[in-house]
This record gives sequence, C-alpha cells and structure tokens, in this order.
Amino acid sequence: MKNIGKKTSSFLLLGLLLAATPSCDNFLENNPLDTRTEDNFYKTQADATEALIGVYDVLQWNTLSGFHPTPMVTDILSDDAYSAGQPSSEPSLLQMDRHQILTTNGEVYGLWRKHYIGISRANTLLQRIGGIDAPDDFKKRVIAEAKFLRAHFYLDLVRLFENVPLILAPQTPSEYNQPQATPKAVYDQIALDLTEAMPDLPASNLRASTGRATRWAAKAQLAKAYLFYKGVYNQELQAGSTTVNAQVALQHVNDIISTSGHTLLPNYADNFTRANEYSIEAVWEISYSDENPWFDWGYVQGGEGNMQPQQQGPRIKNTATEKYLAGWSTATPTQELYEAFTANDPRRDATILAETELAGGKANLNIGYQHTGYFSQKYTTAKEYAPSGGQLELNWGNNYRAIRFSDVLLMASELMVMTGTGDAQAPLTRVRARVGLPPIPATLDNIYRERRLELALEGHRYWDLLRRGTSAAAAAITVNRTTLPSTYEGVLSDFNLQFNAARKGFLPIPQSEIDLSAGVLKPNAGY
Repeated sequence: MKNIGKKTSSFLLLGLLLAATPSCDNFLENNPLDTRTEDNFYKTQADATEALIGVYDVLQWNTLSGFHPTPMVTDILSDDAYSAGQPSSEPSLLQMDRHQILTTNGEVYGLWRKHYIGISRANTLLQRIGGIDAPDDFKKRVIAEAKFLRAHFYLDLVRLFENVPLILAPQTPSEYNQPQATPKAVYDQIALDLTEAMPDLPASNLRASTGRATRWAAKAQLAKAYLFYKGVYNQELQAGSTTVNAQVALQHVNDIISTSGHTLLPNYADNFTRANEYSIEAVWEISYSDENPWFDWGYVQGGEGNMQPQQQGPRIKNTATEKYLAGWSTATPTQELYEAFTANDPRRDATILAETELAGGKANLNIGYQHTGYFSQKYTTAKEYAPSGGQLELNWGNNYRAIRFSDVLLMASELMVMTGTGDAQAPLTRVRARVGLPPIPATLDNIYRERRLELALEGHRYWDLLRRGTSAAAAAITVNRTTLPSTYEGVLSDFNLQFNAARKGFLPIPQSEIDLSAGVLKPNAGY
C-alpha cells in the first residue's frame, strides 16, 4: 500500500477473507501454507502493524464481484454520470444507473462483502490488541486507526444499504446470523468510534502520517456522517454520552480550518495530479499504488491498483497522440453536469474531459454505450499515472481524494447556516475565490450547488441528493428527454432514467445474504 506498508500475506488475513467467501472447501482440504494462525499471530508490535495494514488494505478493494469503486458507483446513481461502458460487460452498473436494481446484482453483493470484510478485520484487531507486547502509545494509535477505519466502512455501508447488521466483535459460528440494527444504532456507533479515535490520532497532515488516518480526517468524517444522518432522518447523533448536533459538528470542522494547517491549493486542477497526492488540501485519501505490479485478473484485490481510472478513461484508439491510455468509458458525465458550470469556471475543464479536447478528436474514440462526449478528468487514464509494471488495467496508482479541504469549508458554511452562528459567507466565498468566481449569498441552495461543482465526479453528489430528501433526489435523477444533446450517441431511451422513490435511494440487501440468514435479514423497502 502506497506509503502505508506492503500487503500482508499472513495466514490470518487470508483466513479472514476466505471465511467471508463462498466455496472454501478445497482450501480446507489442503494443509496450511503458513504456520501462523490467529492463536499465535497477535503477539508482537510487528504483528499488530501487519494486521492494521490488512484493515487499510480493504479500502482499496474495488473488485470483489464485478468492478465497483464506491465513488464511481455513487456518481452513476446520481445525476452526474451514466453507467456507460458496455452493458454486456457491466449490466449491474446499468441497473444502478436506471435505478432498476435486482437483489441479485453482482456489484451490490461485492460492496456488501467488501465492507464487512473490512469491519471483520478491524474487529479482530481491536479484540486482540490488548494482548500484544507493545508500548501503550503504539496500542492507542492502532486502536484509534482501527476505530476510524471501522467507522469509515460502516458509514459507506449504512449510506448504501440503510438496514445493516451492527457487528462490533469477532463472531463464533453460533453468532454469524445477526439481524439488522436500526440506522440510528449504526450512525451512533460511527459517531462513537470517530469521537473515541480523535485524541489518539496524529494531529498532522497525510504526508507526515504517510497516508494513515489523522485527527482531522476523523473530525471531517464525523461532520459528513452528521450531515447525512441529519438530512435523511432529521435526528442528532449520540456518541456514547455525548450528543453530536450541528454545533458540535461545526466545532470539529472549525477546528480543522483554524488548527490543522490544511488549506486550498492555489490551482484547483492540481488536486488530481500525481505530485499532489497527500497535498495540503487532502484531509483524507485512500491510497493506491503501482509499486507492487499485479497480473491476476482472478484476484484483482491482491494488487494495489485503482480500477476507477481504467473504467472511466476514454476508449482511445491511438494512444500515441493523446495524453491518455485507453480506458473503458464507464460513468460518462451528463450534459446537465457540464451545463451546471459557468463558462468561466475553470473547474469544468479540470473535472470533465470533452472529446473535442483530444488531439484526434472524436475520430480517435471507440464509441461506447451511453456516449455523451464527456469523460472524467479527475480519475482517468492520464499518462502521468501510467503503471510502471504489471497488467496495465490493474495497476493504476491514482489515490482517491476522499475528503478535500474545500469540502470541509463547504460543510462549515452549511453548518453555520443551520446553527445561525458564524460567518457562513466566508468559507463559501473562499472556495469560489480560489477559482476566480465572485461571492454568492450563503444559502443552503447555493451551498449545495457549490458542492456539486466543487466536488463533481468525486462520489459526493448522490449523498448530497439523498440528504435533501427523496423528492429532491427524484427531481434531479429522473430524466425524460425528447431529444438528445448534440454530443450524445445512442437511442433516446438509453438516456432516460426514473428514480424509484419507493426504495429511497438505498441498495437492496443481497438476496444471497437473505437466503443464508433464513429470513433473519429483511429486504429493504421497495425490493
């Protein structure tokens, strides 16, 4: 893992993966390939470090069943991108795009498994860390990082599925079949994990922490959890005995703004260059790397590459004349997103690659399904990120900028409006001034609009729509075209979408999990 550590090959972590994977019979019939087991592994500081790396490792996984980078999936679910690519090879993403998701959807199953594997690894580490021979300060930081990571996995999981089991310790076979918790119980646990993690996480930037979680990342993640929960459920969070309301969330983001040392990069587009990974604007990033060249299509998560650039890159015919290598043209941006930017907003060109910008123009493209004439400029097959070895498609090292400082500023502005305290205009104006745009009034509508532009194609838009209410999400996502924009290619029906309000924007509980639970797990509303 870039700057965090190489992947562990321990029998323990392999066992954790296989325990959550069907069809392990052949493995169980063979002799162990490693003498380490869970009973003899958690002994030393090195063991704990290796296990922690194993928890971080799951953040990278985008391919447990199909190809499902979470930010790309949520962009496809939103009004900012179509599924595109090729429907024959990615039918599960097309279901998400059209909000006609089956309970047998492969991407849904992969997302469910990924997050619970990450949670399982964090739970085991938290249970066993007390018995490890290591200094107290080391243990405290490991515990803090494991709690931060567990909160990270649960936040994505509960926002995707809403009704999920809350598992906080390793399970025996008799405990495997857990019912779903209330969303409140899950969000409150997220708030508690993040609150408890903060004091023992480093008050540093990501470069100083070598990509590991910081106090500022935990504070920003708590604010994001609060805003989503408040928006969808109109309730406050409870972190143990501490109530997390808008004022508390605002205190955390204000602490980041005034104390962390994070700030905006002068040039917006520089956020997505290789040189600016772990930049001063990055509050939290998920690390990817081409330093461990990978070839195995059958076990893609064994490598350290990011599948999102490969999926979103344009389908270039002749790469010699372009700045990009050939991608799969998944998640093509919509005309509505392109038109949301004013012509003088430099974020448009930094966010969206138009086919007219290619040296060979449209003639140098293989036209994919739902071709809009636009591609992501932020996570793409730019040659500066070209892998140095391994199978090209599996080794893109583009870090995912999960939370940028501009996101923190916009959360601060929103929370100030909500609480009626502070100067809500100042952080909003600061975000716009960076790209040479004049101030606008700090209203919730304007802040949400600015979030769409500032954070476009970074995976945030769908969450922002859902927390504004089902009717707002339906109004934005539903598309009933009578004609196609000039850059689009395909039939009209390919670009018309209908949001399913009965499902409230949540994914189905995978049918395989419901079947395994013998009915303990209940389907989500609308499925």
